[in-house]
Amino acid sequence: MNQVLAWWPDELIGDDGDAGARQSSVVRLYEASIAPRAIQSASMLLVQLDWVLFGIVVDLSRKVSRVRIKDIRPQLIKDKFHALLTNIALPQLLGEKDWDGSFERDELVNYLRAEDMVAATQSIFRCRA
Repeated sequence: MNQVLAWWPDELIGDDGDAGARQSSVVRLYEASIAPRAIQSASMLLVQLDWVLFGIVVDLSRKVSRVRIKDIRPQLIKDKFHALLTNIALPQLLGEKDWDGSFERDELVNYLRAEDMVAATQSIFRCRA
C-alpha cells in the first residue's frame, strides 16, 4: 500500500465551485502521471490497489475541493481492495468466472496467503487438487 500511496501527490486541490471540474482534474492527473507508474510496476495487484485508491479519490473530489491522500484511512483502502479480491479475483481464480487477466495468478495466491485469507486459499487448493 505504501508504494501506491507514494505515487499520489500529498494533496489534490480542485475548483471550489464545480464537482465535475474537480473530478475531471483528478482523472487527468491519474491518466497522465499515476496510472503509468502503476503499469510500470509490473504488479497487477498494485495496479488494482491503485485503481481502488483512484475510485476513493474521485468520490471524495465530488464532495470537497481539497483531497489529502494522508487523510484517507488505510483500512478503508484495504477493505475496498479485499472486497475487489473477494468479488472479482476469487471467482476468477476458482473458475467461477472467466479469467480476464486483471490479476496475475501466482501474485494473487501469494497475496491471499500473506494476508491470511486462509478460507479463500484453502478453497483454491481444493479446486486444484
